[in-house]
Amino acid sequence: MKRLLILSWMIVILLNCSNSKHFVTVQSDPLHVFSFPNPPVCYRIQFEPAAILPSVTVVSVGDIMLGNHTIGYIKRYGVDYPFEATRSFLTGADLTFGNLEGPFTDSGEKFEKKYNFKIQPQHAVGLVNAGFDVVSLANNHILDYGEEGLINTISTLDNFEIAYCGAGFNLAHALKPALLESKGFKVAFLGFSMTYPDEFWATDSTAGTAYPHHKSFKNSIQSSDSLADIVIVAFHWGGEHQTVPRKYQQEFARLAIDYGADLVIGHHPHVLQGLEIYKNRLIAYSLGNFAFSSYSRWVADSVILKTYLTRHGLLLARVIPISVDNYEIAFQPKPLTGIRAQSVIDHLQQLSAPLNSTQIVDDSGFIVGDFQVQFRSDVIMSSAE
Repeated sequence: MKRLLILSWMIVILLNCSNSKHFVTVQSDPLHVFSFPNPPVCYRIQFEPAAILPSVTVVSVGDIMLGNHTIGYIKRYGVDYPFEATRSFLTGADLTFGNLEGPFTDSGEKFEKKYNFKIQPQHAVGLVNAGFDVVSLANNHILDYGEEGLINTISTLDNFEIAYCGAGFNLAHALKPALLESKGFKVAFLGFSMTYPDEFWATDSTAGTAYPHHKSFKNSIQSSDSLADIVIVAFHWGGEHQTVPRKYQQEFARLAIDYGADLVIGHHPHVLQGLEIYKNRLIAYSLGNFAFSSYSRWVADSVILKTYLTRHGLLLARVIPISVDNYEIAFQPKPLTGIRAQSVIDHLQQLSAPLNSTQIVDDSGFIVGDFQVQFRSDVIMSSAE
C-alpha cells in the first residue's frame, strides 16, 4: 500500500509539472520524452530538474592545455579565444570543472620526458572568464617543470581564485579536497593520477600528484563525504587513444562510488570512453580533449558533460557534442549540430552499451537518473521529519 501511495504521488507530481509555468526547456530543446523503467511509462514534459528536486549543476570538460600552438592565437585574439564558442555552456552551470594538463609557470627545471607542457600564468584569466571554478592537477604533465612549476601553478590558481585538487606540496596536500558551495550544496572535488612517470606521485615529503593507494584513497573519499553533500572524483587513467576503459578503471570507479563518490570523471585517453551508471551515480570514463593545444589524427570529437546532482545521486545529465579537431577549429572547441552531433551521440551510445544493462544515453544526449529512487528517498525523508 505504501509503495502504491508513493508511486501515485510521483505520477501526480510529474503530470502536474508538465503544465507548470515554472518549468523551462533545457538548453532551449523541445519537449523531451523521459522513460522510467518501473513502471514502463514515458512522460513528455518541459523539464527543469531543480524545480522537481533541489540539485546542483556541474559542467565537466576534458583536458585543458593552453600552451604550444594556442599561445599565438591567444596573443592575436586574447585570453578568451579558446573558450568563446563554448562559453554559454561553461558559464551556464553552478560549478564548472576541467583537467588542467600542464603547469602555469615561466620557470622550473624541465623533467626529462617525451612531451613537456607549460602555460603562461597570465593566461589563467581565460579560465576565470570562461567560468571555471575548479580544476584537477592530478595528471602526468603538472610536474613537467618540477616542483617549482607546480608551486607556481598553485600560486597562480590561488591568485585567480580557482580551486584545485589532485596535487600538492606533499601527499596530504594532494589528497585534500577542493570544497565549494553552491545553492546550499557543499561539493567536494578530489583528483587522482594513475599515469606515469611515477616520479610525479606525491609522497609524505615530496610534492606531486595523488596516487590512489588504497588506504589513503578510501580515507580521502570517506572524509570528503562527511564534509560535503556531493563528492566528485576525477581520475587520470587509461590508455591514450583507447576507447575502451581498462578493467582497473571500472574497479576504481566503482570503488570510489562505494566509498561515497557521487560522480566520477576520467581524463587522459584524449578520446571519448563510455558512460556507466552504477548505484545511480554516473561514471564518465574519459571526456577526451577540450581546449588542448596539439594536432592529432586520433582526436576529432568530444563532449561537454552537464550533470544535475542531488543528495541522492544523479537526477539528470546531458552530453553536448563538440569538435576538438584543431585542424578544423584552430584551438577553439566548437559545439556540433545536426548529423555530426548525432554521430558523436551514436558513438557514445556504442561505447556505453557494454558497460550497462540498458541504454543510458538517449538520442538527444540525455542521461536520466533513477527518479523513483530520488522521489522515494525524498518522501521517506519528509515523512521521517
